[in-house]
Amino acid sequence: MASLRKQAKGNSWQLRVTLHGGRLTLSLPNMESAKAEEWKVFVQSIADSIELKRPFDRLQLDWLASLSREQRQKLSDKGLIEPDEPEKVEAEKLLSDYLTEYFESRKSDVKPATWVFYQHSRKRLNEYFAGRTLKSITPSDAKAFRKWLEEQSNKRDKKQERSGLSINTVRRRTGLCRQVFSQALEDGLVDRNPFLGLSTTVRSNKERKHYIDLETFAKILEKAPNARWKALLVLSRLGAVRVPSEIAKLKWEHINFDAKRIFIVESSKTEHHKRRAIRAIPLLPQMETELLKLHLEAEDGSEYVFPDLRADTNLRTTLEKIIQRAGVKQWPKLWHNLRASGATDFARTLPSHVAAEICGHTEEIAKEHYWQVGQSDLDLAIMKLGSPKLAQKLAHEDDSDSPETSLDDSESFETETKKPQDFLGFDVVCQLLAEAGFSSGMGEEGLEPPTSTL
Repeated sequence: MASLRKQAKGNSWQLRVTLHGGRLTLSLPNMESAKAEEWKVFVQSIADSIELKRPFDRLQLDWLASLSREQRQKLSDKGLIEPDEPEKVEAEKLLSDYLTEYFESRKSDVKPATWVFYQHSRKRLNEYFAGRTLKSITPSDAKAFRKWLEEQSNKRDKKQERSGLSINTVRRRTGLCRQVFSQALEDGLVDRNPFLGLSTTVRSNKERKHYIDLETFAKILEKAPNARWKALLVLSRLGAVRVPSEIAKLKWEHINFDAKRIFIVESSKTEHHKRRAIRAIPLLPQMETELLKLHLEAEDGSEYVFPDLRADTNLRTTLEKIIQRAGVKQWPKLWHNLRASGATDFARTLPSHVAAEICGHTEEIAKEHYWQVGQSDLDLAIMKLGSPKLAQKLAHEDDSDSPETSLDDSESFETETKKPQDFLGFDVVCQLLAEAGFSSGMGEEGLEPPTSTL
């Protein structure tokens, strides 16, 4: 017969029962007396069933099912019941494994350049969080990772010395990390998104803006190794074309030498904007010269202007060598600032909305990321503000008897205004727009291939 004995300290009990001629003892900690009595009754009935070799009845099975896993283990350890099946504990997913699954699922949705960005970001995450699980990454870890990106995640030079990424690159990668963990949260693999509170807004970084003047550009162009590179450079600097994303898809049929236009037909940057899938840019004389040279070298029947170029092609290394040979100090964001310099020159020569349309971005984006104010702009402002007519107006602005002088007078700055910088043919742009009926849309000639000009 089972016996129940209360322990001296606390509300704990000692339960004894006889089985196969031997005495078994079970400890029942922190249990009310009624519950302890219930254990005494059921444990004795289970021992009787075992002795009589009969199966457990419904009441016994229901009581066993009401116990916790740890309580049933007390009985199985004494041989009163069979042990439970080992609990299947699913191992937490490693970050590296989840990144592989996540990015593979996105590969078909993104453009080649975006896929390159994904792979760089994935590499940095795996490097910093090597061996870590998704759930183990905390908001503090996310902040530390961001700081590491800013200070020592980049490894460029041969000495393998570490440096940080630009703040906008860090913000873009932080945004991608937030996106990854947002999906992990939706998949039920994490309880919170550790990157949620970190800034991801990309802003213009004035420290990385640089205007490449035409004198400097001429030195660089002179050191370009071949017609291919000269054409690339003039399209980027003078035409403000995106390199390599827009250049890679440029075909000879998109260049109309007679109408002095280049049609950017497949731009990954503007295709999602309304009415911006196709745009036209003026074919300036220097651009035309270099493109004609390249066309002479092209194979018969060649479709693409740069057939060996892809949207993810690395053109940075060769450009760095060209700049070094030219004896010019290297600037940040090599290709972006070439395009930004061209966009700035368009804005200086043309109305801002026309300049923005030619470059394939909005005026707001241009103001934030492209247009730059250089020394020549300040010189021009000083010349305008120092004009005799302006000085006369300022001197007599309180004199009601003095004749009214308008700053909008077409003669006000006729002699003082500095002529815009000679832009290797930029003086013909306005004439092209007026006489050739240039517009940002598709012309009547469509995308006809070059004719007798070639």
